[in-house]
Amino acid sequence: MRRVDRKSERGVSLLFSMLALLLLTAIAAGMMFMSSTETSISSNFKAEETAYFASRAGVEEVRDRMLKTNPNTINCTTQVTDCGLMPTALPSAAGGVLYILQNGVTGADITNIVSSNQVADDELCHDFPYNGAGYGGMTPVGANVRCTTLPAGPLWYTTTASTAPFAGSNNPLDYKWVRVTLKAANSTAYPVDPTQPAATNQVCWNGTSEVLLPGGTATCNLMVPETFPVYMVTSLATTASGGRRLIQQEIAQTPPPAPPGGLFATGTGCGALNVAGNARTGSFNSSTQTPGVSPPSNLTNNNGDIGANGNLSVGGSSAHVNGNLSTNMQATIGGCPGNGVSTSGNPGLGPLVHFNTPYLPPVPPLPNPLPPQTSVTYNGGTITPGSYGNVTFKGNVTLQGGTAAHPAVYTMNSITFNGNATVTVNGPVLINLAGINQSTVLTMTGNSSFANSTFVPSNLVINYGGTDSMAIAGGSSMYAIVSAPNAPITINGGSDIYGQIIGNTIDDQGGVNFYWDLAANAPVQNTSSFFEISMRELSY
Repeated sequence: MRRVDRKSERGVSLLFSMLALLLLTAIAAGMMFMSSTETSISSNFKAEETAYFASRAGVEEVRDRMLKTNPNTINCTTQVTDCGLMPTALPSAAGGVLYILQNGVTGADITNIVSSNQVADDELCHDFPYNGAGYGGMTPVGANVRCTTLPAGPLWYTTTASTAPFAGSNNPLDYKWVRVTLKAANSTAYPVDPTQPAATNQVCWNGTSEVLLPGGTATCNLMVPETFPVYMVTSLATTASGGRRLIQQEIAQTPPPAPPGGLFATGTGCGALNVAGNARTGSFNSSTQTPGVSPPSNLTNNNGDIGANGNLSVGGSSAHVNGNLSTNMQATIGGCPGNGVSTSGNPGLGPLVHFNTPYLPPVPPLPNPLPPQTSVTYNGGTITPGSYGNVTFKGNVTLQGGTAAHPAVYTMNSITFNGNATVTVNGPVLINLAGINQSTVLTMTGNSSFANSTFVPSNLVINYGGTDSMAIAGGSSMYAIVSAPNAPITINGGSDIYGQIIGNTIDDQGGVNFYWDLAANAPVQNTSSFFEISMRELSY
């Protein structure tokens, strides 16, 4: 038998085995590399997502603390004193920037811009380039380029601590700081109004769009119609593994709708608003006359609108409503219930208007802290802003006023005018009433009066959220705004009142003429949540 010698093929099996082993080793190494890569990707994604949601948590904590009703508010609940936290002006070397810091982060960490410092604020210069000039010594840089400078000096920012759960522990949330500022016209790549590129104009929110604060107007609340400031809330979060996210929101409170009338009753029953005697209505606009004069130079017997969620009663041939009569009931004249307007005699009436949705204005919050309930009497002299109990005024007393941006704030439990007492207001004043253990929170009789020497109703604002009654007298002519949507209000005195009054029920049978200030804006009493206008993620 012939045999074939294959000695030359010796070792082929070993070679194939080694090649197979090398192939399996390569596959195993590839699988290990892929697994490591996937683990790294997963870890990085987890770190980035952790940082993202931590950053969002920082924004939401601050958005909640901006509410006046939050127990840890950074926005004074009663405005008895200036918190000194919420920015009231655009950033400058003198202030305008607030940082809320997580445990372990200090102001020095924020201001130390070096490559090794992950928590430095290296984005601020992008928000306030001020037409390429920067502010406070900052040097503007291009988009998506890390800022290299911050404002000079120690006064440009203030800080406060986070109050989030576990904020004081050794393991707080991963967000490091949240910055709050007002928004300027070109804080973003797209100016609010390209036709007015002035960078230092503040931005306001009118409920549907952002608008610029006109030059010469102190605050957004003084615009007509009323607007609210837009805040930029910026939150930085970093993780131990290197994750970093920077989130920025633009938020603002939406202005409440304007009341259907200068005299408005929120009550839904019959005679919620009662006008009789020789009472007449009209209107004027305090924003178009500077300084204010009495009587207003633009006073007119038009647009003296009144309204109620319930029925309006107008009586007497000498009563004239020179404006709309608005009601949530059927806009017809007749008996109540069943008709929105009831009349007696032959009063002068304007058009009847039906509105579909009840008007529910913001209710002023109860002052916190509450004022004392002790009694105090002032007979002449000047008193300063602060917290007072049950106050009785005698003679001529002056309430020290503030400024348009910072009205003088008085918190009182109740007010009583004795005899012909006169309380003079010489600048913007805000009176917050508590009414604890009282049946009547404001008592004005006879010729007693609030004498607003500025003749601008929004410079004397009286807020009350309870249900105690109020008795208001026009005196020698009262210029004021009264916001008491849950209180029954009686108007007497046979004089003139200029401004705006909102109550649960309003009884004007004392022949007091009322003139609605079409520019009437009270200082902020908006308790609604802050609306998110926009949100974006930033690199720097």
